[in-house]
Amino acid sequence: MKRKPFIAIYAVNALFVALVAGLFGLRSVSNAGVLSEWSSIQIFIFLSYTIGLFALLALFFEILLLTYPLVKELRKTVLTLFILIDSSLLIFSLTDSFVYPLYRTHLNLAMIQMTLFGGGRIVSFSPRMLGEIGLMILAILLLSYWFARLSFCFSKYKKTVYAFFALGLTAFAVSNFSYSWGFANFNNRLISVFDKIPLARPLRMNTLLQKYGFVDRKAIDTKKVNFSEGGLMNYPLNPLRCHNGQDYNILFLFVDTLRYDMLTKEVMPNTWKFAQENVRFNNHYSNGNNTRHGIFSLFTGLPGKYWTSSLTTGTSGILISALQKRNYEIGIFTGAPLNMPEFHKSIFSTVRDLNVYPRGDSSVESDAFAVEDFKKWQSGLKPGSRFFSFIFLDSVHGYQFPPGEKYEVFKPYWKSVNHMELNNSFDPAPYLARYKNAVRYTDDLIQEVLGYLNSKNLLDNTIVVISSDHGDEFNDNKLNFWGHGGNFTDAQIKVPLVIHWPGKKSANVEYMTSHLDLVPTLLPEVLGCSNPTQDYSVGTSIWKEAGRRDWVYSTGWSRDAFVEPHRIVLINAAGALEFLDKTYRPTKDRTIPPYLSEVLKENSRYVK
Repeated sequence: MKRKPFIAIYAVNALFVALVAGLFGLRSVSNAGVLSEWSSIQIFIFLSYTIGLFALLALFFEILLLTYPLVKELRKTVLTLFILIDSSLLIFSLTDSFVYPLYRTHLNLAMIQMTLFGGGRIVSFSPRMLGEIGLMILAILLLSYWFARLSFCFSKYKKTVYAFFALGLTAFAVSNFSYSWGFANFNNRLISVFDKIPLARPLRMNTLLQKYGFVDRKAIDTKKVNFSEGGLMNYPLNPLRCHNGQDYNILFLFVDTLRYDMLTKEVMPNTWKFAQENVRFNNHYSNGNNTRHGIFSLFTGLPGKYWTSSLTTGTSGILISALQKRNYEIGIFTGAPLNMPEFHKSIFSTVRDLNVYPRGDSSVESDAFAVEDFKKWQSGLKPGSRFFSFIFLDSVHGYQFPPGEKYEVFKPYWKSVNHMELNNSFDPAPYLARYKNAVRYTDDLIQEVLGYLNSKNLLDNTIVVISSDHGDEFNDNKLNFWGHGGNFTDAQIKVPLVIHWPGKKSANVEYMTSHLDLVPTLLPEVLGCSNPTQDYSVGTSIWKEAGRRDWVYSTGWSRDAFVEPHRIVLINAAGALEFLDKTYRPTKDRTIPPYLSEVLKENSRYVK
């Protein structure tokens, strides 16, 4: 092989990869419905940063992996490594272009882990979908091979190659400066562009921009919002003081991915009947649009921002700590593994004999086993034992139900789910029908548990809480959102809540509540904990209407939200605010929330 100019070969190949990644990026924002709303400047910044980022990534891996074989003139090795680098970057970019429009968060390690190691429980693929994925991967491999061959051919035009690469890097630098200026001046139109780019880590230059008068330092000091994440937990602030309480048993009966509007006589007849006889909270929200943050807030009474600290320090949920202090028997029974998310290392880290992996080969089987195992466990407790149990059913999350006519209630339903077909024009009715059939199956499992409690005369001394970790969306607002984890509309974070509390009469509660309110209700009223609520939670007793907040704090993968009665205020990792109405469209009300300073304190109160 004739010796070639290294940098020119690298640069040509990197440009090829970057240009295709830019096209995949355009596909992503187009399907997400934002491209048509962008100005030409926003599109330029998006393409400049995306192309520059992937060109630099490709160049980095080329220098890292290719220099030695290129020097030694190992042509086959060079071609193989080129294909490996190009295909890896392009597969990532293409996959993200499917993930982001559906969930409004980029492909990340947590998603990859749950997909590859979830055993099909968390993310499942139909045969048709697998076939389409295979064809796309094959096409990218062929494209990568073509790029590798062309890189050697075009490298002889060194000056032209260097000129184009320099132009791309200049545009990349300009896009970084645009972000820095936009961040410092709170120009969300510029800042929001970078939320749409996978792996984006734009630069901030506040000090430099202040020095040359591009920004007003006072504006930064008064408006900048940063939340703490990570660090050592200081939780609770003081040791729990829990003595005599009401000594009720407590059962959390939760359904993964259950929307608030599924609690109807038509969809959930058994749970609906139970709800009419107890307390129904009709304006209840999860504090996360995903399982991790929703369940974390439920057991801790803390915002999801503390998840990382809890996980890295192995700090259990305060509810579990209080139950153990009062010598409750604790039984956790789930239809999904407890290591995805890592609840076994965080909220349940101190629970003995924790079953991390459920029985069964599918969510349908595992949910049935979870109910069976709960009944077996409870019946084996010593007479007079107080117990807490968390039953977490997973079938609805996977849209699964047993075969046969019994659960084919809603028709026609989507029999072979292919997420790659989902777009803004896709008819959600069959998909929603399948979801409802899964909900109907779960409703029977809930009834099985309630029937067991009734047969054992346990309802008179057991608090039963029925709810969900988050909702699920079927393009409700015609913005091409599907599933959960993508936004903070009611479809994704509003969930049903029914509480059976011995001695309390049936009622409808209309004021706004959230999962944060369960811990500060149970600890003082049931477990006899006399600490001030602020020692361990930012919530309020769920029975207290006076003086409570008229907004809910909810956490997502890449941004958080303050959900108000008539708008949603988003906040990203950089602290920039975005103001939307309840359908997730821009709103004219851009008033800065007066409670931001309070939230800042709450997000740093429980870390050292």
